[in-house]
Amino acid sequence: MIAHLVGRSLAPPPAATLRELLGVRAQSGSAWLFFHQGKHEPRALSFADADALSSRWARALHEAGVRGGDRVALLLPNGPDFIGAFFGAHELGATPVPLPWPVVTLGPLSLPKGADAVLSVAGPRVLVAPGPVEGVRVPVVSAPAVALAQRPKLTRSSAPAFVQFTSGSTGRPRGAVISQRSALVSAWAMADALGLTPKDVGVAWLPFFHDMGLVGVVLASLAAGFPVHVLPPGEFLLRPRRWLELLSEKRATITVAPNFAFELVLRRAAAAFASLDLSALRFALNGSEPVLRGTLDAFQKAGEAAGLKRGAVLPVYGLAENALGVTFQAESAPDADVTVDGRSVPSVGVPLAGMDVAVRRPDGAVALAGEEGEITVRGPAVMDGYLGDDEATARALRDGWLWTGDRGVVQHERLFITGREKDLIIKAGRKFHPADIEQQVASLVDAPPNGVAAFSVLREAQGGEELVVVVELRRQAEGDVAGRIRGHLSEALGVMADRVELVGAGELPRTTSGKLRRGECIARFGGRP
Repeated sequence: MIAHLVGRSLAPPPAATLRELLGVRAQSGSAWLFFHQGKHEPRALSFADADALSSRWARALHEAGVRGGDRVALLLPNGPDFIGAFFGAHELGATPVPLPWPVVTLGPLSLPKGADAVLSVAGPRVLVAPGPVEGVRVPVVSAPAVALAQRPKLTRSSAPAFVQFTSGSTGRPRGAVISQRSALVSAWAMADALGLTPKDVGVAWLPFFHDMGLVGVVLASLAAGFPVHVLPPGEFLLRPRRWLELLSEKRATITVAPNFAFELVLRRAAAAFASLDLSALRFALNGSEPVLRGTLDAFQKAGEAAGLKRGAVLPVYGLAENALGVTFQAESAPDADVTVDGRSVPSVGVPLAGMDVAVRRPDGAVALAGEEGEITVRGPAVMDGYLGDDEATARALRDGWLWTGDRGVVQHERLFITGREKDLIIKAGRKFHPADIEQQVASLVDAPPNGVAAFSVLREAQGGEELVVVVELRRQAEGDVAGRIRGHLSEALGVMADRVELVGAGELPRTTSGKLRRGECIARFGGRP
């Protein structure tokens, strides 16, 4: 048997574009998004409210010079204005480009690190932000206007819905261009796989600028027509118990988060389960980073005290270049794990409707079942390409297939993720190129050329990936160099190094041309406690 899984056919969604679907949902008069903030009453945004607000934002963007085909950068927190500006851009035939919003904002608003490079590639007509932004060369639009007197014709299904910049590199950041059709099909297929309806209730804290928050929360709930209660990401990180409390309070049926979030709850809020009721929760989807069997089992067991149904915690697989979802595990199958390098790897299920998945050898041939290779995906949710980067697009899209850079095997007619082809580092659900981290550290310390190596090591017992940074120093270190490195990375990139090792010049393995031998770096330094 070959390693090729084919999804069943997908019934057509009830609209051709996201903006058209919002108009359909607005006619129902149903509630949609509830934005919670501490102990304050949540800000409610019904589908009809979102429809009206998007028209007001369309007017503001139009007055700022935005026209069809333009791009609109969004520097906004989770809230009504993000929704309004996102769909308001669609109303004009423009393309939103979400930018990372900082977890904590202190003082004047400025662009997050790396966002200037993203803006350079995206070339937006305007930037939407809550107020003035330091160091921005494009006009800033900060508030909606009176609604358009005559709403324009809705955009085509082949037009871009948004550009998702995934991880930004020290060279040219890559933005996946997702069409209206791709975004809509992805959201519709995920809702279809789980049998979601307007009777479901969601709880989420994921940022909307991230594909998991945008497609997995906003667009999936739009597709199925159910309400979602939204926490600020910072509130969850500071008080993870609040996620559980809101799930219990709202009788939520679905939630989604990366593996680290489930681990964070287990470490800092496990005692909360005994006083809560999670019996209504049908799906707690775990994805966006390596899903660990130990985390799945520990969260499931801890949740039993709150009435969590067996099999509610489900591994899923997706990536921004496919809008989001690729495979879903619709029911728990703990006996279907495979063993890779001595660890138990859970299944991430079967392809969503309309999608094909094949594991391939380096020569492009489809592998046999049980044979490890690179995961490739084909279907209507695949991106159009990387914005302005034909070379990267040609590498990723070949003969109608998306080469994901992720490694896996097909066994028992299910997909298992075994690793990554690329050197990407995933921390807290975010992807980082090692070079980004290495450049930041090199700028801080007196390191020789290629004297910093950043990589991640999977630590099953710790419930995630450990970020290791090894630094060669030219001379004796003074003061807490490792502490300064950790603080700088946290401030500059929003990532925390788990381990910083300081070594002497020449200790990092290099090629004859002076480049780092990353695999040898991991072998030499990765196994240390």
